Amino acid sequence: MSAKKKRSRLLGGLTAVLGFACALVLGALFYGSMVYQHAGEQPAEGARLTQTPAPLGTADAAAQFPGAALALSGGTLIHEAAEDVRVGGQTCRVLTRTYQLEDGTLARAVSAAPAAYLEWLPREGFAPQLITGFIVAGMDAVCETRGEETALAARDGDFIYLILATAQEQAMYALGAGALLETPEE
Repeated sequence: MSAKKKRSRLLGGLTAVLGFACALVLGALFYGSMVYQHAGEQPAEGARLTQTPAPLGTADAAAQFPGAALALSGGTLIHEAAEDVRVGGQTCRVLTRTYQLEDGTLARAVSAAPAAYLEWLPREGFAPQLITGFIVAGMDAVCETRGEETALAARDGDFIYLILATAQEQAMYALGAGALLETPEE
């Protein structure tokens, strides 16, 4: 083989390796930005938790949540509960609404405050995915999985909104797109 062909092949191989390395670096940066989009400073326009939630009582569960509550438009509400959970060194008020979807599967719409509740996902074994384009009630969302269960997580200031279900990506996208926030006045 001539020296010119060897050099051409070597140059082509180096170009391929360099291209692959650049793709890995860009992929890692993209992944990092998607995973940590909720971390850091809270956006100025995000909803703020203005008061500490009152102690849990016998009132309607949604009335015990200090902000807008996540609701799913596709499905029948079968259970609703409010509880205080210790996550990230803080006590978080969590409203969980369980829905039965048309195909019989169950989906949970979770509203939580303060934002420390985001630490619940990795603690429970959920891992962020590189899939993008998901929304929850009009907010950008990160898709996370744990085995067969999928979670969509969105943040609005001090409030965290999750949709959890054993469903494929398309079904999760539809659940997130059809979700809405119900304010306490509604």
